[in-house]
Amino acid sequence: MILLIPPLILLNLMRSLKYLTPFSMISNFLFIVGVCISYYYIFDDLPPMSERPMFSSWHQLPIFFGTTIFALEGVGVVMPLENNMKTPEHFIGCPGVLNIGMVLVVTLYAITGFFGYLKYGEATEASVTLNLPVEHLLGQVLKTMVALGIFLTYSLLFYAAMDILWPKLKSNFSRPLPVEYVFRVLLVIATVVVAAIFPNLGPLLSLIGALSLSVVGLIFPALVETLVYWEHPGLGSYWWRLWKNLVIALFGLIGLFTGTMTSLREFGH
Repeated sequence: MILLIPPLILLNLMRSLKYLTPFSMISNFLFIVGVCISYYYIFDDLPPMSERPMFSSWHQLPIFFGTTIFALEGVGVVMPLENNMKTPEHFIGCPGVLNIGMVLVVTLYAITGFFGYLKYGEATEASVTLNLPVEHLLGQVLKTMVALGIFLTYSLLFYAAMDILWPKLKSNFSRPLPVEYVFRVLLVIATVVVAAIFPNLGPLLSLIGALSLSVVGLIFPALVETLVYWEHPGLGSYWWRLWKNLVIALFGLIGLFTGTMTSLREFGH
């Protein structure tokens, strides 16, 4: 893993999103091919649905919640991408780049999750690619492509993190540019260290989803919309907007506490 640090640092020293676009396109291509190869193995000799339990247990439900909410992690790059588009008005709306992308991504998640579990049952790993046979050349190629795709995608998520953190910090320095490069290097090293400390991917994804993204993706949006619409245009007939946001926020709070506690217990195992 230490060998990944130098190329990751070089890749994330790029300060402009336009220079990261080719890497993102290559990553998307690798992921598309990887998904096709995964489906080749998953749909090969599928067992009947009667052999799989339709529901695991209530104990596993918070883990499922955290992992599902983790799928919202791409929300962090929404604003930077929109701000750097030539025509930002095409990003949202109907159909819009965001809506088209989300429909495709959610569809792929649902198909992969459902049929991956149908194929491997309780033996399904946190990443279904870990279930694929390593003794097959195609399986080895797939894992290499997925690893390379994740490596190239890292820079896009890193850009979003820097876009949030660095503007708040650079005003404290008389020469911000060299300090920014040092900060980028330290941030890359920190993420690699975290990855080395937590090799068990499943509980970590669930913990991040439950602890962070339930707040950012559910609780805060509901709270912000309520405050913004409080006076104008108002909360609607019978305060329907308020009740809707209360339900969303309550759902997020339940997921926050149950998902976090269950994920921490999984780490103990």
